[in-house]
Amino acid sequence: MSKIHHTLIITLGMKQHLKRFSLAVFAVLTSLGMLIWAVPAAAQRTIPTEEIKPGMKGYGLTVFRGTAPERFDVEVVSVVPNFLLRQDIVLIRCHHPVTEKAGIIGGMSGSPIYLDGRLAGALAYGWQFQKDTLAGVTPISAMLDVLQLKERRSSKRGWRRATNAAGTLQIQNTARLSRDTGEGYFDYFRQAGDTQMVPAHTPLTLGGFVGPARKMLKQTLSHFGIDPVALGGAGGKDGATDFVPGGAIGVQFITGDMSATGIGTVTAVTGNQVLAFGHPMFNMGEGWLPVTTAEIHTVLSSLARSNKLGSPLSVKGSLVQDRQAGIMARTDRRATMIPVSVAITDARSKRKQTYKVEIANHRVLTPRFLQAALVNIIMHAASDLADVTSELTGNIKIRGHAPTTLRDSGASRTGLVGLTNYFRPVAAVAEILNNPFEDATIESMAFDISLHYGLDVAFIKGIYMTAESPGPGENINVNVRLTRYGAGEQMLTIPVRIPESAAGQKIKIEVAGGDFISPIMPSPQNLSNLIDNFSRFYPPKSLVVSVNIPAEGIGLRGRVIDRLPASAVDALLPTVGYDQISRHRAFLRKLTHTPYLVVGSETIDLTVRGVDSK
Repeated sequence: MSKIHHTLIITLGMKQHLKRFSLAVFAVLTSLGMLIWAVPAAAQRTIPTEEIKPGMKGYGLTVFRGTAPERFDVEVVSVVPNFLLRQDIVLIRCHHPVTEKAGIIGGMSGSPIYLDGRLAGALAYGWQFQKDTLAGVTPISAMLDVLQLKERRSSKRGWRRATNAAGTLQIQNTARLSRDTGEGYFDYFRQAGDTQMVPAHTPLTLGGFVGPARKMLKQTLSHFGIDPVALGGAGGKDGATDFVPGGAIGVQFITGDMSATGIGTVTAVTGNQVLAFGHPMFNMGEGWLPVTTAEIHTVLSSLARSNKLGSPLSVKGSLVQDRQAGIMARTDRRATMIPVSVAITDARSKRKQTYKVEIANHRVLTPRFLQAALVNIIMHAASDLADVTSELTGNIKIRGHAPTTLRDSGASRTGLVGLTNYFRPVAAVAEILNNPFEDATIESMAFDISLHYGLDVAFIKGIYMTAESPGPGENINVNVRLTRYGAGEQMLTIPVRIPESAAGQKIKIEVAGGDFISPIMPSPQNLSNLIDNFSRFYPPKSLVVSVNIPAEGIGLRGRVIDRLPASAVDALLPTVGYDQISRHRAFLRKLTHTPYLVVGSETIDLTVRGVDSK
């Protein structure tokens, strides 16, 4: 019955018989003694900004502790027309023992404000470093407009219908438009000084995160007016069973062994639609992220910005709209998240630790939250500030494509954390999600990291040939002098055959570590080509000898064709099209695997004898 008690029936523009129905329900609930103070009959109506005058008094609802909304008094200061494009704002002062001490609090965004017994809108704006309890209210009329937005038919990825039936329907989405993260677009969230009114910050409650990972999240989310707060849980705890006006609502980004959830306040509930915040979270339009009920532990007062400290409870729906006037969620949807498992094994002790999280399925946010989660896991499993060499295998499952396995290695003087930014399997996630060919849905990710304390590294110090002027078709040895860290010098000999076509030509031979030489890659024509290109990188634990030859190669429709005469390449261009072909200098390359990472590169120039030379 609590859902009936708290549900706000918005009747703006409804027919009179619906109003009579609402009043009838109210009378029945009152007679049964089940009507709670938070939703009086008059709260079922709204008040337009034209009727709001300075000096009007009313109240708001928000949670200061626990899950039950509390009432705070408000008084209208003024109405500012066209504060945002086609949106007024109502200035109010708040009166409550908590706000008198803490001011306008991060997490109060969305708190419903009632004037003359009618819903006026949502508390949504404030100032940094403010001493006054002055706040800005987004008019309810602007928020109701969000309910009128129709979902784009192509934007159904990222959610599933809430149902108990097996085989829940999965619907795909193609919402990506460009590779630009758009951070500059969100500058209006930032605090530009204590005289500029901005959206009240959204506290991001973190559970299980440590310093470096928290810093990464802060750098990522500061563009959006979101403050990471190190107090939260992993969710799933019993508590509030439904969304209610004035109740806490969470937008979940990470759950599992760690948690990251943005906390705000519900403004209104109508049927399966929930309005909250009164300002955007990211202003990214349609989006599909899990929304949860939440518990508020306490309010942290601060001279800079006070925040609610809370934890998510249980998932109750999915974010659908993220707009200027607020967010809208639906309780009949469940947003999909990406399961991620991370296993870290110490090669010496054979100790293996496994972590499991789920990360929000979002083109822009997924790579950033993945990186923060990996850093956090590494800080727990292998925080040593020491020499380390590691190998990483990433298994990425993309809907509609065969599972992709990518490998990489790295070495660091400052521990495993410093390598997180450079592992190719991790960097590939952003490339896959932002590819220009199709909407990519990552269904799962698994990363296996094997680490060895010490530097398994060798540096190239020089290369030598067994012949200064070899003949065409002749086999020569390339001798590579390596200095291994902590193990002195060694010589590695690699046999190489001089191509027949190099007769009488000057050629260049290059020796490099696998990470120091770029593979030849064709321009991808689809997502499969892009994924294939990731596997073309040479392993860091390898030595690559390149012999450039007097010929050309091309990349054509995802394939590499080497050693073509220039005339053949010129003949292909008009047939295939310049946008589908790429040209490169031809190379003969030989890969030699090594038990250590090879660092550096060296080159040597040779002149190949002519065919008639002795």
